[in-house]
Amino acid sequence: MNYSKYAAIHARHLSNKICLIERTPSIGKRRTLTWKQFNDAIDRTANYLAKECGVKDGEYVMHLQNNSLEWLITYYAVIRLGAIIVPLNFRFESSDVLYAANVCNPRVFFLGSEFLKVVQPIQNKLETVRHYICIGDTVPDDMIDYAKVDAYDDVSDVMNDVEDNHDLAMMFTSGTTGTPKPVMQTHFSLKNTAAGNGMTYFVEKNDNYLFFLPLFHSGTMFLWAPFYTTGATGTILREFNDPKYILEAIAEEKCTDVLFVVPVGIMILNAIENGTINIADYDLSAWRYMEIGAQPVPFDIMKNLVENLPCGISNIYGITEGGGGGLFNLYPEDVLRKPGSIGKPTYGVEAKIIDFEGNEVPAHSIGELVFATERMMKGYHGNPKMTAATIQDGWLRTGDLVQTDEEGFFYIVDRMKDMITSGGENIYPVEIEDALMDHPDIEDVACIGYPDDRLVEIVLAVVQLKKGRSMTEAELIEYAASKMAKYKIPRKVIFDDIPRSATGKVRKPLIREKYTGRKEAFKKLN
Repeated sequence: MNYSKYAAIHARHLSNKICLIERTPSIGKRRTLTWKQFNDAIDRTANYLAKECGVKDGEYVMHLQNNSLEWLITYYAVIRLGAIIVPLNFRFESSDVLYAANVCNPRVFFLGSEFLKVVQPIQNKLETVRHYICIGDTVPDDMIDYAKVDAYDDVSDVMNDVEDNHDLAMMFTSGTTGTPKPVMQTHFSLKNTAAGNGMTYFVEKNDNYLFFLPLFHSGTMFLWAPFYTTGATGTILREFNDPKYILEAIAEEKCTDVLFVVPVGIMILNAIENGTINIADYDLSAWRYMEIGAQPVPFDIMKNLVENLPCGISNIYGITEGGGGGLFNLYPEDVLRKPGSIGKPTYGVEAKIIDFEGNEVPAHSIGELVFATERMMKGYHGNPKMTAATIQDGWLRTGDLVQTDEEGFFYIVDRMKDMITSGGENIYPVEIEDALMDHPDIEDVACIGYPDDRLVEIVLAVVQLKKGRSMTEAELIEYAASKMAKYKIPRKVIFDDIPRSATGKVRKPLIREKYTGRKEAFKKLN
């Protein structure tokens, strides 16, 4: 079944129910769509693509937009035709867009007008693009104004009833290592993701999922999947630079669930601490659940969130290749009892930990996390060798080093590619970062291996201090010495801002390149 068919089903049976809400709080703007309106908009756009742009089954359509109603309409219109959507990271530079286009050879390119400055410099190099459809107030003469698509008068059913294993999306990973890889998801994998996250997070048809993190990312998009398939509501918050915007949306729209990343959690906690916001001023009675993930969550942050927010909080884990956010979940009753854990595999996910030879390891032993699930990707586009190296005998190799405790709870130790080898000792940056984050003056921290003639690598800590705070290298090292073994203590400290992706992941390749001249950590495993 075509994954977009759920919208058509809901349009028939829940026609007047609100499907989507879009809020732009700085200008007081609010838009809504019922399920019927949403489905009609999908059909209208799909008909335009097929009849005016010639988009056919199996062709690729690129997509570069900020979160909006149009983001979702255009996404579902493409897959309704059996074409393959390629949602791009809104932080892509011109070279990244060109790289993606050379991978997928798109026929049509949807873009928000705010991205013209990224696309126009390379427009003459996008040789396969026949039609640019621009969404926004400024539309160049050589592009189609989306308003024309939105006014198209053909809303007839154009559903392509594809097979389950038909490609649905090419998603470029937003991981922390190397060039983004093109991950192929199918209609089957998305349906299984929706089922898995629906079972894990107890989604009901009257729920309302708030999302402000980018939809191009598998965390946001895949955690919304069960709300979409169930016929629940989604609230798009287009701005979240002010924490009150998040709380206002939850209170006024009666949102039940939301995904955070660590920087957002810190932003809200800082606002509570400095008195900018008062939780008691908002009616948050509908808010049941909040997931936080995309990176290890320092325990002090988790503890403060639990103490200050009125909802249940889960620590989650997921990767794009495996089916996005929600592959592992640590439920609210365990988040303080099991500090640092990502919980256990969720519905339809089987996991184990293996050593370098592929043998399963016992509790408390560190190895690579592998798992099997029907949520996982079909493979990497055009790269059977990389696909075969990643999916072995039905098990997906994550590249994450983990261990379990005696109760079977999983703990991320670090990325294999981020592991530091110093004087023959394996050092895991996450452990050091978590310890340093306990310091009240530290806002953020990232540790990498720094080349050393004698020890091969030493630990370099890049530390971002809270506004108005100060600290010396000696003070930081003295603090570290009170928290960890001697060989783990950073031998070099730099005070600087920590670059993070749109989904909150530390951009360690950028940090390595800036301070060591190389993007990759030394390879530890073949």
